[in-house]
Amino acid sequence: MAGVTLTLLGPPSVKSTGGKPLTPQPGAKELALLAYLALEPGPHTREELAGLLWGESSDMEARASLRQALKHLRTTLGEVIQTERSIIALGASIECDVSDFKRLVVQEPSCALSADIPRFLTGFSVRHAPQFDEWVAGTRRQLLHMYQNALGTLAREAMGQWRWRAAVDVADRWLRSDPLSDEAARLAIEARYLAGDRGAALARFADYRAVLASETGCEPSRTLMNLIRRVEADAAPSSPRPITDEWYARAPSFESSLIGREGEWGILVKGWKRVARGTGQIVLIDGEPGVGKSRLAEEFLRWVVAQGGGVLRGHGYDGRVGIPYEPVVEVLREALASPGVGGTAPEWLSEVTRLLPELRQRFPAIPELTPSDSAEGWRLFEGVAQLLLSLAAERPLVIWLDDLHWCDGDSCNLLRFLARRSEQAPILWLGTLSMGELERAAPAARLCRVLRAKAHSSTVTLGPLSEDHLWQMIREMGHVSTPTGARRFANRICGVTGGNPFYTVELLKTMFAQGLLEVDESSGEWAATSGALTQGRDLPVSQTVHDVIAARIDRLPEQLNELLITIAIAGAGCRTEVLSHVHGISRLHAASVADALVDRRLLLEEGGVYRCAHPVIAHVVRDGLTPSRRCEIHRTLALGLEQAMVPHQIREVARELARHADRGGEPALAYRFALIASEGAIERYAFAEALSWLDLAASNARGEEQTHAVNRRTADVLEAAGWSEAPPLAKLGSPITREMEQADFDLMSKR
Repeated sequence: MAGVTLTLLGPPSVKSTGGKPLTPQPGAKELALLAYLALEPGPHTREELAGLLWGESSDMEARASLRQALKHLRTTLGEVIQTERSIIALGASIECDVSDFKRLVVQEPSCALSADIPRFLTGFSVRHAPQFDEWVAGTRRQLLHMYQNALGTLAREAMGQWRWRAAVDVADRWLRSDPLSDEAARLAIEARYLAGDRGAALARFADYRAVLASETGCEPSRTLMNLIRRVEADAAPSSPRPITDEWYARAPSFESSLIGREGEWGILVKGWKRVARGTGQIVLIDGEPGVGKSRLAEEFLRWVVAQGGGVLRGHGYDGRVGIPYEPVVEVLREALASPGVGGTAPEWLSEVTRLLPELRQRFPAIPELTPSDSAEGWRLFEGVAQLLLSLAAERPLVIWLDDLHWCDGDSCNLLRFLARRSEQAPILWLGTLSMGELERAAPAARLCRVLRAKAHSSTVTLGPLSEDHLWQMIREMGHVSTPTGARRFANRICGVTGGNPFYTVELLKTMFAQGLLEVDESSGEWAATSGALTQGRDLPVSQTVHDVIAARIDRLPEQLNELLITIAIAGAGCRTEVLSHVHGISRLHAASVADALVDRRLLLEEGGVYRCAHPVIAHVVRDGLTPSRRCEIHRTLALGLEQAMVPHQIREVARELARHADRGGEPALAYRFALIASEGAIERYAFAEALSWLDLAASNARGEEQTHAVNRRTADVLEAAGWSEAPPLAKLGSPITREMEQADFDLMSKR
């Protein structure tokens, strides 16, 4: 036989190298002999092997049984075993899963994930062979030690690379093989907490504690108990999805690892390490709404808690409805139960009661406030600073201010004072903000400029996810098993959402709610339903995304709003000269207003052309308009393009102008420029496109002469293309959300 494969993880079996089971299988002692020779390479004496498997028999009987076993193995396996007068060894043609594991595990710990070492020789026993039983027990201990070391390495690597969910899986495997391991339990608990599942972390600890008490009567280590106390104390607010929401009723979990943020995470960790050494730090996370600022901050804060740091949270609110000092009050209220508050001098606690009257419930002996004039308002600021410094003296601290851009003027003044006052204290000020939401003269904008100017300040700018990162995220959420699965799907989703994670998740939820996607019950993979987008269709924007964008647009000044509407209707974008004609303003003024929209991350500017930052933004803007107003804007755009056009740009502008004129009720313009657009397409040998423009010209033709001219040109194009009739054509200018087709759903197919 050319070679055999020996499987020892589970009940042992022998197969040919091609995978075909051997018939009949060797007996129990023959398999035991083969396993021993495979895992203990090198020559062995006959006396050693006879004593190993037939130790309770006489020497003569043991030798005879060994000869018989060797004869059966040679008959079944061929010359796999080499024998001499007194020496027996295994040939080189045998493959063994355990041997492969032992050879690879040191260099490639990941091989432990595919090797079920705890099942080594499961259910296998040999009668009257105590030496073999001892060898099996010793080998199992050795293998388990190697297996657990590999899993520990993988778990620590996953934690170091903030792949919390991968760490959960590996740590759980480690704990199953070693239920009393304190480190395995700690990693399994910490990874769950860092992944955002605080309840599961506490439940895992309860299970481990019960097993430990039952088996040893001991309590978990001090390190593990300290971690649990930090997890229990971190009662971060959560916002679970209401189960009654029908829109998401059919959607699965959309949880995934933090993908594509390695550099940003490194900046946060670096800032925390400096704080842990006693130096104050400021980190601002800037990015458009939905890009993942809060997600990054929340993951970082859980990591800080697991490292033994303290966390306080505050939130900025729209200045039109907010209360003065509200973000700082939220921070102080979170600190109320901390032991470090008691280290603040009573006279300063008395000042803080101006913002936090609840302090008197904990410290009834705080002195009463004395009347003070406005000139002594600094005492309030100093009181808050003294309280925070007392907390930081207890342990390093992160103070997170979410939506910093909404902070009112009073809060900004106080925060500016606190940041300066705590520069030498172990406090990391973490702000998440969208600078595009602010007027440049807003108090929060000035505060951010001051904070960024500090020497100990860092700014993290979050951009949208790349196509590759979005693909990784969708693969993880959808449990996609094929190596290239969902690549095209992810690219199309990226085209619709611009890589914005929030928009992406909301679009996916919508697709589940509409029955375009579902979860395969057997594998858990996302699957495309039969007939999903067979002919393409408009995917409506999720109401959640719609409301978020609509709220941003509602806050715009009127002139910015009007300009945004024009650019959203334009679709392909607008140059300043066109905006100047449409709105009756100078080109300089048009550029200034458009730049203000770029600052708010509602527009992008490329090569002098302004367009909506996301197709979803344009979709929401268009949805807010009546058909009559959309028609008038199309008409104004067509006229503006005609006035702004220079002769050498006529072919370049013709397509856009014809489309706007057609939708704006200007048939003469639509007819003339559709013919010009068809000529440009013919020159590029784009005959199908040329026919589509001729169809548009025909629908706007007036009189027999124009109709005849279009028919003649259509015949010429068909003849040039060699077609007997026009192929079916897609509608011109359909929005990007209509371009998803059945072929884009390269997921698991449901029949």
